Amino acid sequence: MNQRRSISRRMFLGGGAAVAIGLPFLESLVPRGARAQAVTAPKRILFYYVPCGINGSTRNDFWPVDTGTSYTLTSMLQSLAPLKSDFTFVTGLENALAKPDGPGDHASGTGAFITCEHPFKSASQIMLAPSADQLAAQKVGTATRLPSLQIGIDAGGTAGDCDSGYSCAYARNVSWADAMTPLPKLTSAAQVFNQIFAGFDPTSTAAERAKRLAYQKSVLDAAMGDATSLQLKLAQTDKAKLDEYLTGVREVEREIMSTTTTSQCTEPATAPPDQAADYPTQVKTMSDLMVLAMQCDATRIISFMIGNAASNRVYSNLGITRGHHDISHHMSLPANLALLQQIGTWEVQQLAYLLTKMKSVTEGANDMLYNSSVFFSSEISDGNQHNHNDMPVIFAGHGGGAFTPGKHVMYPVTGHTKVSNLLTSMISTMGVTTKVGDADGPLAEL
Repeated sequence: MNQRRSISRRMFLGGGAAVAIGLPFLESLVPRGARAQAVTAPKRILFYYVPCGINGSTRNDFWPVDTGTSYTLTSMLQSLAPLKSDFTFVTGLENALAKPDGPGDHASGTGAFITCEHPFKSASQIMLAPSADQLAAQKVGTATRLPSLQIGIDAGGTAGDCDSGYSCAYARNVSWADAMTPLPKLTSAAQVFNQIFAGFDPTSTAAERAKRLAYQKSVLDAAMGDATSLQLKLAQTDKAKLDEYLTGVREVEREIMSTTTTSQCTEPATAPPDQAADYPTQVKTMSDLMVLAMQCDATRIISFMIGNAASNRVYSNLGITRGHHDISHHMSLPANLALLQQIGTWEVQQLAYLLTKMKSVTEGANDMLYNSSVFFSSEISDGNQHNHNDMPVIFAGHGGGAFTPGKHVMYPVTGHTKVSNLLTSMISTMGVTTKVGDADGPLAEL
């Protein structure tokens, strides 16, 4: 009994190996005397960025018309139907400080995405503010091995002019440690995997990385003995949970190992060509990795960019042959709006995949999505107007009970209700009392 009670929920499998695997939330490892207090899983926050705004053939393809809990999901939101009770659609929020000094809405809007501060216009000098995720990391980041995790699909350095005089630092990052320090994102699935499972070594040579791949030694292989021993100490539900978790790790690792990826820690000055995996597979893999990172409690704070600001990606997977940014300047042409509806629908489907996977992970009496808060939006609202009011916002999760989702909340567009108020409410679930950017308080209606 004493041996069982001495096992920490934060223990690692394969501790004697070169890499280790953190455990998911297992009630069986909590001392009996403390179990009633410990069944509450940690709170998590995730910021999900999509570029170029969101448009449909008509406004009401994305924005719902009716409000409250009985609102009707629009055509672009149908993939979220099974999760309707787990998210709130918020209409009418503005990010006023995202408005640029002259042209440059994409870079300025991306810089302000979760800082809600006004980016300084310069290609060589940057000045902004800590982002919402980093305000949370300052408070709770020491509770996990990784204070926060920045992930994206498109790489690119911070130097240079990326949008009408705005530094690339604004266009390619949403996470900022402070006014002068953007936090670059990892765009290689192998890098993310190694970060999560403590095998990341930015100083290793190409030969050393190749040697590791040649051995084909899975991190799970080094931990299986520990896992077998641990199974004997777990209740039946936790045995199934551990098996599901290890299976998920194995599947993601195999998917990554079958793809050629780069392993440079520092992003290049210019964006490299797409990785070997096709774009939809990259997005799915990153979604799987985000869930694993939270499931093993490697981090509780994640930001994800599905593309950089003003992304001109060609969505060949949707049969589209033109670039996203080009199409987003739709000029109200039906052909352009129809293509944007396809792209926006696909982006929401990727969000639905992530949220569904989070909801499938049981934690204590609830699930990972219940214990989390997820903010989904873009740097602008309408791609043609480049406006920063009436932002497209989906807010998912229950924040561990702090929020009551399952509704459409509509604020008057002329009311100047701030995105920063929502973000302030979001990080408050982690005990953060600092306001985000220009916030004047939390958003009570969530």
